[in-house]
Formats: sequence, C-alpha cells, structure tokens
Amino acid sequence: MYIIENEAHDKISEHKNLSKVQRPDGGWSTNVKVGDPIHDEDGGVYFIREVIHAVEGEGPRVISHAAPAWDGEKWTKVKTVGAALPPTPDPQPGDENYHYEELRKRDYDKNIPMGDQADAILKWAVAIRMKQSAVADAIDAITAITEQSEKDALKTAFGPIFDLPADLDGVIGQWTSVKAKFPKPEE
Repeated sequence: MYIIENEAHDKISEHKNLSKVQRPDGGWSTNVKVGDPIHDEDGGVYFIREVIHAVEGEGPRVISHAAPAWDGEKWTKVKTVGAALPPTPDPQPGDENYHYEELRKRDYDKNIPMGDQADAILKWAVAIRMKQSAVADAIDAITAITEQSEKDALKTAFGPIFDLPADLDGVIGQWTSVKAKFPKPEE
C-alpha cells in the first residue's frame, strides 16, 4: 500500500500500486517510485510513501485494522490481534438451534473407517450365530441337570454372546458417549 502525502505529511490519497497514480489536481502520473516528488499543474509538491504494515499483540483473532497514520518517521498501518475467544458452548436440548442429529454427526469420530465398524459388527454377529446351537442345547438340558450345573451351562452358552470384540466395544462406547452428550429431545 502506498500513500501520496504533502510536505506536511498529510495523507492525500491511498494506492495499491504505483503503475498509474492520480494526482490531487486530477492528472495522472505513471511509473512513479517511492520517495519521488510528484508535481501537479498547480505547483503543489507531493511525495509517494510506502505504508509499513505492523502487527500488535499475539493470537489468531483480529481485533482491529487501523487506518494508515504518520508516526513521525514513516507511514504505518497497525493490525491489532488478540487471543482466541473461548469456543461457543454446544446448544442444549430445548435451545432453538439444538439439532441433535447434526451435533452427533459432528462429534462422532470420523477417523474410524466405516469398513472397520461394519467388520466389528459382523464379527459379533457371526459369534452369535455360532453359539445359537449351544444355547439351544443348554436350554434342552435344563430339565435334566442340577441347579448349579444349570447355571454353569447357561453361562457357558450365553457368555460369548455378551462378550463384545474389543473393536466393536470401542465403536459402541464412542457412539454411546456421543448420544449421551447430545440426547434426543423429549417430545
């Protein structure tokens, strides 16, 4: 950015490039350079100055952009930045903008490939199918066995059905926590 100033360092105009600059008298000057004087038809003398961009503060958030100003030695344009604002809290059930489906989609770990999720579910389904005959045999044997052996037979038959593979347990655990964070509103 460039400034055309008078001898008293008053800003006359701002320009993005110096290929063609309109003078205060309305005429045009081409291919001017920083520091060169520009004379208009009325005898006025102006100078082209480069604006130095400065940043004050630290952080990602832009607080303000100041207009170019003469600081006694040079023209500067100061951008003030500050710390990031805290994240906006998630909407709660009952809020106007609470859409639990969208919030669940946003929060669910997208790094777990769908193939891995489906594979974990299928492994569990196969384990259930494999145990169906064992469960049927255990139920048939209930009438012919004692109470303690009945409990042991049922535990043996039903146990693998309720043991989740570790990968499926992780998928279900994550989804359960997302559902708890963003519950479906009561209707």
